[in-house]
Order: sequence, then C-alpha cells, then structure tokens
Amino acid sequence: MPPQKPQDVGPLDAVALICEVAMVVLLVLAGHGFADGWRGWAIGTFLAFVAVGIWAQWMSPNSARRLDNPTRVIVQIMLFVTTALYAAAGGLVWPALAFVAIASAVFIAVAIDDEN
Repeated sequence: MPPQKPQDVGPLDAVALICEVAMVVLLVLAGHGFADGWRGWAIGTFLAFVAVGIWAQWMSPNSARRLDNPTRVIVQIMLFVTTALYAAAGGLVWPALAFVAIASAVFIAVAIDDEN
C-alpha cells in the first residue's frame, strides 16, 4: 500500500512539530543538568522517552487512544508545564519559560484550528 498524502497540513502544524521536538531536546538537556557525564544523558533520555510515550499514546493523530479536545489540549499543556519544570530544575529557566509559553499557545491555536 503506498503512503497516503497528509491532508490539511499547514504552517501551524509544522510549528507544532517543532514544539514537540523542542520538548524532547529540552528534556534531554534538563537531564544533563541533573547529573554530570553519562548519568545526566541517561536521565534526560529517560525523561524524553517517557514524554514521547505519553504523546504517542494519547496525543498522536494516529493513536487509537487519542484524547478528544479539550481534554487533549489540557493534557498537552500539563506535559509542557512538566517539561518546563524539569528544565528549570536542570538550570534552563529561560528556555523553559519560553518553551511553555510558545508550545501552549501553538497547541491551543492548533485545537482552535481543528475545530473550524
């Protein structure tokens, strides 16, 4: 079966994907802020895998268990706030604040766009 072409993918969806990738990167860097050397990278990688697992289970468009809005947006924002808290604890206060503000705004806009 050939791959299907995505439908209704716009610039807002691209920014949302960038926010998802930024969440993973921020968690890995936060883990490195908790400990030096390989232990920090291991902690960060673990945190990133947990976030990806949560995202794949309940937020991914292809998930069988995808949450409906507004519950999905609430859980996404909770995940962004949790990521920001880990990042701030790892010493990345300003990137954490910027991430939570931008990602929350983008995913609220995506939810509004999906409704229309």
